[in-house]
Amino acid sequence: MPQFRFRAINADGKVSQDVTAAQSAEELARLLEGQGLFLMESSVVGGSEGGANAALLAPKNRGGVSLKELTVFTTQLAVMVRTALPIMEALEILAGQNNNPAFRAMLLEVARSVRHGQPLSHAFARYPQVFDEVYISLLASGEAGGQMDLMLERIASHLEFQWQLKQKLQAALVYPTVVILTAMSVLAFLVIFVLPTFMEVFAQFDVALPLPTRALIFVSGLIRHGWYIMFPAAAGLWWYFRKMLTDPAHTRALHGLQLRLPLVGELIRNMVMTRILMTLGSLTGSGVPILKSLELAKASAGNLVFKDLLDRIIENVREGHGISPALAQSPYIPRAVSSMISVGEKTGTLPEVIMKVAWFYESETDTAIKSLFAAMEPLFIVGLGLLVGGIAVSVLLPMFNLAGGLQ
Repeated sequence: MPQFRFRAINADGKVSQDVTAAQSAEELARLLEGQGLFLMESSVVGGSEGGANAALLAPKNRGGVSLKELTVFTTQLAVMVRTALPIMEALEILAGQNNNPAFRAMLLEVARSVRHGQPLSHAFARYPQVFDEVYISLLASGEAGGQMDLMLERIASHLEFQWQLKQKLQAALVYPTVVILTAMSVLAFLVIFVLPTFMEVFAQFDVALPLPTRALIFVSGLIRHGWYIMFPAAAGLWWYFRKMLTDPAHTRALHGLQLRLPLVGELIRNMVMTRILMTLGSLTGSGVPILKSLELAKASAGNLVFKDLLDRIIENVREGHGISPALAQSPYIPRAVSSMISVGEKTGTLPEVIMKVAWFYESETDTAIKSLFAAMEPLFIVGLGLLVGGIAVSVLLPMFNLAGGLQ
């Protein structure tokens, strides 16, 4: 009999994983349903190979769903539920007006599952690539407490925050990307088309070329005649870098370096802290157990240095020491933040305090982005000027030498 490794979710939104024996993935789903669990995904790890083709029972989403689409959908669903519109009807209406065919088909399938008596959180859990564990945990908490509309509004607010954070990051990358591409285009034009003309002139005269000109000629020849080597070399370096980052030690070192960079490090730190605190505040404020909330917040961190910090916090909470002691020991957490969290733990207002700190970090993120823009603009202008000026000087120096020789 095949052995299945599976992940399942219960009515409270708690995700569990284990290994058990079953004839097929369908039978495994029925066994788990009898225990009050819904199968999210499974894979064969032992036994006969006959069940290998049924390794994944839970269907995956059939196409990409953007964060913006999910945010808009959740906001609209929250409004419809608040107006007492039945969930099945709301899902069908939203599916009908959705322009994403994959998302539309997914919503219709969810509506059919709900019509057959399945909780909405279980139906959404069948698509973990779209509805993550934070979404499912918050929704299951709302179902258990009879506050579905309120919880959908909280989920929509959480998703909107994530989307805005993503937009801010993309906006921060637009300016340097444009400047770098412009600089590379100018360099390529000068080196490939302009410099060869001057090289022909220099070759007609017996003039010693200065070092900057010889270096520029070498680069020009490398680009013009060795471009077919440069592309595979760049691809190889990129592959090696990606492979190196599969080692947690290298990734941890890179993430630590990012946090220590001037200006950029502050921005990354603020964005990671905002993401963690928003997730943690939303979950604890919705009644999700603190350990479960911390685990989900750790999954949302995106930075191994902060994941290590959250591991220490989780261990402290299990031992009954609370959150604030581990925060106070981290060099990346201001003392004021750990003190505020400590007060929240003592007064029983931890979710409210966490959300206030998260809003503070969100405003600090905006400030850090503006500071980064203010610092980058003159640096890029100076860098582009030095690049073009250096090429111009490298071309003009031999001409001065040539003029001196003719005199």
